[in-house]
Amino acid sequence: MTAVPAGFERIDDERCVYFRSSRLHGLGVKHLFSTRISSRGGVRTNFDMGFSGGAAADTVLQARRIACDFLAADFSGLTVARQVHSGRAVVVESGDVGRGARSARDAILDADGMVTDVPGASLLILTADCLPVLIYDPAGRIGAFHAGWRGALAGIAQNTIDLMVNRFGSDRDNLVAVLGPAIQRCCFQVGRDVAERFMAASSGCGQGVVHSDNGRSFVDLPGFVKCELIAQGMARENIMDIGLCTSCLPELFYSYRRDGRLVGSMGAMIALGK
Repeated sequence: MTAVPAGFERIDDERCVYFRSSRLHGLGVKHLFSTRISSRGGVRTNFDMGFSGGAAADTVLQARRIACDFLAADFSGLTVARQVHSGRAVVVESGDVGRGARSARDAILDADGMVTDVPGASLLILTADCLPVLIYDPAGRIGAFHAGWRGALAGIAQNTIDLMVNRFGSDRDNLVAVLGPAIQRCCFQVGRDVAERFMAASSGCGQGVVHSDNGRSFVDLPGFVKCELIAQGMARENIMDIGLCTSCLPELFYSYRRDGRLVGSMGAMIALGK
């Protein structure tokens, strides 16, 4: 069994396997990072939180309901965006709550970050190598964003934090961010053009995350996003990173790069109490 990183817990529920942050759990924040593991009748099967991987819609809906049950969150509050590898973050208003839960057709359009202060709302990010980040503001707001390399370079971390500050008045010093499972530097090989774009990032965060090995370039995507969050005024000690590689751990995670196609999606979820 894969060792659980310090500061995180693995929960082997009878229906599925999750990870959670000890810090957020201690603060009473409902959240999880799902894996691909489901157990039905003692037989392990795939647990898929997204509609794009080929699983039947009923199977995906069941997985989402299980996740909500685990968090004691109402399924009616589950909110999902159509992720497009952008830097766009949006505010989830009361009228948006529940969009995308039952079908991708009514998801919030073209956004990779969401923030909300609506009681009972929960935010779901879908990944299969990209980085999911959950954000908690003790003043009663939450955020979540999806960062692939395009979205990271487009400023999704900055834009999500800025939206919480500008819309809700969140204090950057008090925000807590948790980075979930994603492709790590060991497996994230990129072309020269992408490596150069990271190196040229205006935040300066690309300088320490591009690594060369025998003429090949590898990017530390979580490292870049952590640097971006700190550059936005977040306290270093309030940023937790699970550090598990989706590509290296096929028994736990889906990986678009490893599998060559989208087989399924993990979910990163955070909820506000009513």
